[in-house]
Amino acid sequence: MTAHERAGRRWRRRRARTERGYASVLVAAGLASGLFLVAAAMAVDVSKWYREMEGVQAAADAAALAGVPFLPQDLPSAVDRAKEVAKRNGYDDAASDVVVTVERGTLPSQLRVTVSQDVTNPFGSRVGVGRTTISRVATADYQGPAPMGSPCNTFGNEPNAGTGGSSATPAGSVQGSTPFTNCSRTPQFWATVEGPETGKVQGDRYQTKGCEDSGVDGCDGSRNNEEYDEFGYVFVVQVRPQAVNTDVTVQLYDPIFFEVGQRCERLPDESSFTNNSSATNPYVVNSDARNRYTNDGSTSRSFCTGDSYAGSSPRTVPTTSFVLRQQTDSQDPTVAPVQNSTSGSPCQAQYTGLNRSSSGANVSANVFKSSAGAYDVGVAKNFHNWVDLCTFRPTRSGDYYIQVRTNVTPAGSCSNYVCTGTSAVSAATGNTTTGGGTNSFAMRARTASGKETAVSVSGYNHMPIFVNSDQATVRFNLIRVLPGAAGQFISFSYFDAGDAQGSGSVRVVTPSDATGSVTTNPFPSSCRSYGGSAGGSATSPVTLTNCTAPFEKQAYSSTSKNNGKVQTIYIPIPSDYNCNFASAGGCWYQVDVAFGSGTVNDVTTWDATIVGDPVRLVR
Repeated sequence: MTAHERAGRRWRRRRARTERGYASVLVAAGLASGLFLVAAAMAVDVSKWYREMEGVQAAADAAALAGVPFLPQDLPSAVDRAKEVAKRNGYDDAASDVVVTVERGTLPSQLRVTVSQDVTNPFGSRVGVGRTTISRVATADYQGPAPMGSPCNTFGNEPNAGTGGSSATPAGSVQGSTPFTNCSRTPQFWATVEGPETGKVQGDRYQTKGCEDSGVDGCDGSRNNEEYDEFGYVFVVQVRPQAVNTDVTVQLYDPIFFEVGQRCERLPDESSFTNNSSATNPYVVNSDARNRYTNDGSTSRSFCTGDSYAGSSPRTVPTTSFVLRQQTDSQDPTVAPVQNSTSGSPCQAQYTGLNRSSSGANVSANVFKSSAGAYDVGVAKNFHNWVDLCTFRPTRSGDYYIQVRTNVTPAGSCSNYVCTGTSAVSAATGNTTTGGGTNSFAMRARTASGKETAVSVSGYNHMPIFVNSDQATVRFNLIRVLPGAAGQFISFSYFDAGDAQGSGSVRVVTPSDATGSVTTNPFPSSCRSYGGSAGGSATSPVTLTNCTAPFEKQAYSSTSKNNGKVQTIYIPIPSDYNCNFASAGGCWYQVDVAFGSGTVNDVTTWDATIVGDPVRLVR
């Protein structure tokens, strides 16, 4: 072999080795790029899983939070609401690839929601893993805001209605036979609200702008009310499943302001109505004219809401606005839309009143007599009578809200002291500081016969009330406490208590249907009180015996420790507390208020809540 041939053979061997190296590199590169493509494809699937996990978790959280306020008494409604909210968040239980499971948690007040979604795997389907199930769980707990004051379909006293006329309502109780042992047509209080110009020291904690006196709790150095709330007060119309798709009529008793004195002492004497027929008008039962329209004492007191100018408030008529608002998943009435009536108009109205020329003057009996020249049809329709706010048809059970305030100027179409048709009444903020005096009233929700226990009207967080009954001791429903609150505390505050001739006390009473150690040891770590007559400071409370706190009379005493002051009681709930939560009349803590002897004319604002987050995710 020549040298040239040997050189060629060496070159061909080197080339072969080089090509084999190139091939290895190319194979390795091919494998690497394949794995990269596989990884990229898997990343697409995994990324899709993570996006779905976020959506599923968000839907489960929202569904649990929306459904849990129905517990513990109404699991079917909790299930329906949770599934409805999950659907609105993109996960419909009716879809073939979605499963939404709703059940109780470990406590009666907890709701557990599991949302599962089957997702397709674009890459995995090529290797036999075409679908993956993504599941996430949320558990929510609910401890408030709890209803206050009433498990009944009437809030406040419930006088008989009048008869005839466009605003006539059936006479007698809307409750029929008493549905619950703690319901009464005469609980001996009225709902109340004061005009912005009234001094806070007169008892309205959240709708008065000024304080009138120095040393009033929640007031700054310029005597401005730091607790003034633009939104006003909120009451709750709770609709239970039996009343869904049934007409519910919200009615107001004596919503106008008509100054007659705290005890109706400025109404005409009984002798003004020598013959009941002389009081004939289309809105009153003739036979009860003397009770409804006169100052004869105890008999008229059942009708007497006690509208008056309190303290040094100016004699300017307050306008009281009422707005019925829809449910919200957030349980926040301030963002709830206005509810429409069955006729399609907003459920809202403003009620003004008439300003009499001088304080202390009696009302003429001719105001109530349709045959007299001084007859006032607006008074006849709205004073000491029930009138309709609106009729609506709830499409789902739950809480509807009645907003009540005095900081909106009357506007729209006004007739006979009633104004409708203005959007300002439902605006987020008020537009006036004008209006003085105290306007007291009652509310009720009427529905189909036999469904009276399917609706109730109660306070919400705050409860402004007026008491002008002379009973020595009155028992009030305070707050509904469900079993999920076991081991926690009730915070109960009352502002400016004791406008009476005698000093008194407040005693907390546990629910009569409660079970567990509450029956033998109702307050396991003792009730504690801050402020007011009980004494104690924010850091050093006093312990109450039998959960009873004193309050000092304010009548004829400017030095009362309760005058313009907040007194707060913390009430322990036993850790094994249970009650009949299936009944709307069950689980109510109550208070006995003993006013002592003498007359009582007491505007007081109550606050009660379960200490802790009201609606929260616990898992």
